[in-house]
This record gives sequence, C-alpha cells and structure tokens, in this order.
Amino acid sequence: MRRHLRRTATAALAFLVGVTGCKDLLKVTNPGALKEEQLGDPALEQFIVNGGIGEFQFAYGQYTLWSAVLSDEAFTDHTNVGVREFSLHNFNDLNSTNETIFEVLSRAVTSADDGIDRLKAILGPAAATSLSIARLLAYGGYAHILLGEGFCDAPIRLSAALKPPELFGRAIAHFDSAVTIATASMAGASAANITAAQDIVNMARVGAARAALKAGDLAKARGYAAQVPANYEKLAYYSANSVRENNIVNSGVRATGAWFSLQPAFQGLADPRVPQPAVTRPGLNSQPIWVPGRPSQYSGWLATGPAQTIDITSNIRFASGLEAAYIVTEADGPTAAMLTFVNARRAVVSKPAVNLTGTALIAEFRLQRALDFYLTGQRLGDLRRYAAAGADLFPTGKYPVMPDPYGAAKCFIVPLSEKTSNPNY
Repeated sequence: MRRHLRRTATAALAFLVGVTGCKDLLKVTNPGALKEEQLGDPALEQFIVNGGIGEFQFAYGQYTLWSAVLSDEAFTDHTNVGVREFSLHNFNDLNSTNETIFEVLSRAVTSADDGIDRLKAILGPAAATSLSIARLLAYGGYAHILLGEGFCDAPIRLSAALKPPELFGRAIAHFDSAVTIATASMAGASAANITAAQDIVNMARVGAARAALKAGDLAKARGYAAQVPANYEKLAYYSANSVRENNIVNSGVRATGAWFSLQPAFQGLADPRVPQPAVTRPGLNSQPIWVPGRPSQYSGWLATGPAQTIDITSNIRFASGLEAAYIVTEADGPTAAMLTFVNARRAVVSKPAVNLTGTALIAEFRLQRALDFYLTGQRLGDLRRYAAAGADLFPTGKYPVMPDPYGAAKCFIVPLSEKTSNPNY
C-alpha cells in the first residue's frame, strides 16, 4: 500500500525557541509536536514505524542520485564547488555532498534501530510476532546495505569504523530477524496480516541476497534469492506533499535548471530501460547534457514512445523478484541458463538474441543488469565488486564537461564532522 509519509519519528520532538531578554514574549511552542518521552506510548506504534520508513525513503532517493554520480551512470554540470569536486571523484572529508549522504543514511539506520528498541519496550513478549518490528528490521537492513555498498567504511551509531563486509553482515542479521518475526506472526493471523507478513519476508530475502552477493558469498545469496516470487516488488514512494517527500532525482532533470546527465557509457544505447531524450539541454554551466528520462524501475515507465520525465512523484522499485532472479543467475555462473536469461531480458525491449559464452556472456549479463537497474542505487556497489575482481568500469580520463580529469575516488568517505565527534572512529 502506498504511504506518503509526512513526518518522521526523528522530527517529532518538541523544541522551545526563546529569545534572551524578551522573557516569554517570543517563546514558541508546538502543541502538535511530540516530546521524546511520548514515543513510549503504545498508541504511537504506527507513527514510529512510519518514521523509520520515511527516513529510509528520503535517504534512498539521495543515495540513488549521488551514487549515480560516483559510479558511471551520471555526471553533473553544476556551479556548486562541492558538487563539482564530488562529480570529479576527487573530494575529501569536508565535501558537503559526501557528508549529506552519510547523514541521511545514518539517520535511516538510527531511526529504524531506535524504533525497534522502543517497540520492544512497548510490546514486551508480543515483540516476537510484531509486524511493526519486522518491517523496521527490513528497512534498517536496507539502510545498512547502502552504507556497505557506498562507503569505504562507516560507523553505526558512534561505533568504530565498519568495513563493508561487517555492514553487510549486520544487514543480513536484520533481514534474518525480520523473516523470523514476520513468519511467526502468520500463525492464526488474518488473510490481510499474512499478506503483509509475506511482503516483509520477501523484502527481507531480496535484501539478504543482495547483501550476501555484495559480500561475495554467492551460495548464500542464491539461497535467499531462490525463495523470492518472480512477481515480487517493493517500491520507495515519493509525492508532492512536501519537498522532503519529492523524488530528489527530479532536482537534476527538471524543466529549468537541469544539471544531471547520462554518462557517455549509457548514451546512444537505444534501450528504453535507460531512456535518452531526442536532444541535449544546457546544464547550469551551459554545457550540453543528456538529461536521463524515466528508467524502467520507476513508476509510470513506458517501453515505447519518447522519454518521460522523472518527476517528483516517480516511485522507485528497490527490491524485486527480477533482482532475485539476477542474483540466482549470477550465482550459477556463465551457463546456458545465463544465456537464456540474458536473451529474455533483451527480448523485453525487442533486442535480438545473442550467442555468447564465458567472459563475453558475463559482460553481457552485467550490461543487462546495469540497464535493468539504472538509477536505483545498485550500480556503485556493483562497480566496486567488479573492480575488486579485476574489471574496473569506473570512468577515467577527461570529465565530460570540464577540462579536469577524473580522480580516483570509488566510494563515499566518513565526513570530518563524524570523525571529530565520534570517539570510537
């Protein structure tokens, strides 16, 4: 069910604003806000869950946008110095764009884990079968995945630095717990609750498969993925209710002030999964750029016709049976089944079949994966694991609309603000 979350639990605390010397004249209170101690009220269970989901969806949109720039999916033609440095893959721990991604993902992790702790205290023994807790575990698991895929290392709630394998391990633990709790909740439950529980189970299994894949455990990844129905899908929802609820990718491709462009690697492919408009548009520095159209994993995508705009209400599919099928196929290696799978994906967009084997088949499989999951936050983690295996696909050479060359950065870094405030890092 689509939920447009207008508030989050982390933004629900009441604040008093006073001005020195004016006594209570300018004292402001918000009777509709919540104090922290109120978050132990059982009546606020759904509010706490919505807070965790809202933080994830906001963070996911931001990560989708900027991980595309740090990978080979997109580049920017922007006037902001911090954005330009980040876009060049040549930035340090003071870079504001890099810092934003750490902040939003950290809030998503903390909101989910804090919500779980609060609900366990509220629910007591009933926590063992709580769909609310299972749901927060699943969303928290995905927040851990994005930290692992995107960051060189990252702390969790003032921990020491955690390398990607540790972050993926924590994600899998979240997903396993979500499956256990959601499965337990089905005993004697209504049909509607069973459907909701199964949705969480499938979401968690796709997430666990993704985490295991990125950690390099193909057998474990296959085990999770093989249990996911082919038609399963889970979306991050966006709306026009508030700026925070907009699909942030629209900020780079909107009708005026566009600055987000298809990378050369994704130009000229004539593939509707990565729509390319008929003409270029000027970026903020007046350089011609190819603003991407709405990709296939976004709501409202059409396989035919001109490229559609990514608008503020475009939802993004972030877990699916298709992703699970990719994981199963990759785990089995370059077999005849992989060739059949590749040709099935090509057929979706009316491309002719290929007849490949070995490394050529793997390269085509990776291309199809890149096209199917364009602008969904998958690519950066994929490029990092491909590079670790000897296939470095990160962009190099001259930046498309600047005289400068690309730098060597391949992952987000922990910002200086965290390094100086976290005694354990």
